[in-house]
Amino acid sequence: MDRLIRLVTLFVSKKGVTFTYPLVLGAWVVIFLFMSWALSIRFETNDDVVMLMISSGTYSGTPDYHLVFINVIYGLLLKGLYFILPDLEWYTILFCLLHIVSFSIILWVYSKRITTAFGQLLLLLLLLVLQARFIVGLQFTTTAAIVACAGLSLYFERGKMVKFVGLFLFLIGSLIRFEAAMLCFGVYAPVMMFPLSGRIRSKRQFLNTGLILSAILVLPILARVIDAQVYKHNPEWRYYVDYNRVRGALNDNPNFARLLNNNPTYSIADINDLQNLAYFIADPAILDLHVITQVKESLDIKPLSDKLQNVKTWICFYMDTIICILLLILLLIFERKVTYRWGLLFSGLSFFMLLSWVSLNATVKERVFLSAITPLMLIMILMIVNYQKKCWRIVVLSVLYLLTLHTIVKQTVDMYAVKKEQSQLVIKQLDLIKSSINCDFTPFGNSVTLEGLNPFSITSNFKSLNAKMIGNGWMTEIPLNHRRMDSHLDFVEKPILIFMYKGSEPQIHNIQYCIKKNYQIDTVLEVVAEDELSEIIVIKKKTI
Repeated sequence: MDRLIRLVTLFVSKKGVTFTYPLVLGAWVVIFLFMSWALSIRFETNDDVVMLMISSGTYSGTPDYHLVFINVIYGLLLKGLYFILPDLEWYTILFCLLHIVSFSIILWVYSKRITTAFGQLLLLLLLLVLQARFIVGLQFTTTAAIVACAGLSLYFERGKMVKFVGLFLFLIGSLIRFEAAMLCFGVYAPVMMFPLSGRIRSKRQFLNTGLILSAILVLPILARVIDAQVYKHNPEWRYYVDYNRVRGALNDNPNFARLLNNNPTYSIADINDLQNLAYFIADPAILDLHVITQVKESLDIKPLSDKLQNVKTWICFYMDTIICILLLILLLIFERKVTYRWGLLFSGLSFFMLLSWVSLNATVKERVFLSAITPLMLIMILMIVNYQKKCWRIVVLSVLYLLTLHTIVKQTVDMYAVKKEQSQLVIKQLDLIKSSINCDFTPFGNSVTLEGLNPFSITSNFKSLNAKMIGNGWMTEIPLNHRRMDSHLDFVEKPILIFMYKGSEPQIHNIQYCIKKNYQIDTVLEVVAEDELSEIIVIKKKTI
């Protein structure tokens, strides 16, 4: 037993190695390329696919910088690259480059601060697990989070040039997804106020740190203002931004789902029209900005006690991970070095408070959870391996740390299975579309699994189609759709075909009911083409 303890002690205390950044960068290029090949890199959701199509010109016919969720400054960069070299999938390429740079910077910075080989091994394991998860489900939110984390990690390095690189990376992260970058900042900020490099010895040092934190936010906020002004300059885009903000607040709100289930009669809008909105195929001529704003306001005035049920929901969903995090924080805050203790404690509190605040009116999706937990786990790994002196505590903390990683591993395995199935399914779906459609069509919900496509050949796949796709959901009322689909009446009069999974007939019948109610037109369904899982239908006027 004593020999085992000595071996464990020797293992966890063995001195780590120092790496130069070019070596780390080269190693991560190899790791990224191997993982992308082995795990078949795919987008997590179709949101990225549609933004890629907009930026490349596949959607509207010419490259466009209005990417909705991504800042117009980043959109202009993509638009320029697609104009210069249109055959390359720049949206995907830039994300891959940002992943390589960000992960290599985090590994380089943190490995220098971790003094033991055991700690470096834990760090490498965390980064490999995260990279695998982000490759299986490449997504703009998690990309923004890891780029922001890389930028913030350089705050602890000496030298103005390194800090400028950190500011630039954080700015890039905020351009890709402002909310994700701010989430990372909110978790990181307490540790930056109570720096890992030493105690705050004076009020002046505290104020200087506060000024630095404020400076980090200046450029992202300025870019956010520029983005808002660009959209406001055009009346059509201004209306769309307002519409999409309210629509998103409803579609992503658990309270909206309760409203549909518990209120068969609703005074503000017809419940059947709202059901279409819930299925991401709203009629914007009926549910205009004024109507959906009233619906949102009716949800906003709900008592806080009702909304707190959503906090309980997200905590229960991630209960295993949260228990491990709480145990880790409780064990780590007994560290005698007050600076580290308070920094970690407030970072942990910030993690829970930010996600609880998000959950009041939205769903805490996996990608949002990962964006918040990534900086927290990076902070904890430093505390585990650098500031614990007793071997048993390091072992116990490391076991809890690995149990926390288990949740991310499980997410990765589950998503890999889904992506493998989607990759096979989307080929059949595109073949059905190619053989049957030569006019505009729209997918019902997520019936076309666009995220199953190879992210490096999405443009070429869509250019091979004889038809043009019209997006719904967050594409509702986007100026790129104007005069293509402005209301559900266009389903009948143009017509616009609907691609859907078999078994979606009840929702399609609800669209028919709303067309009858809103436009006094009786309709019938006609199947244009089908296979074992999907079908393409057209809604026609009923003839006597």
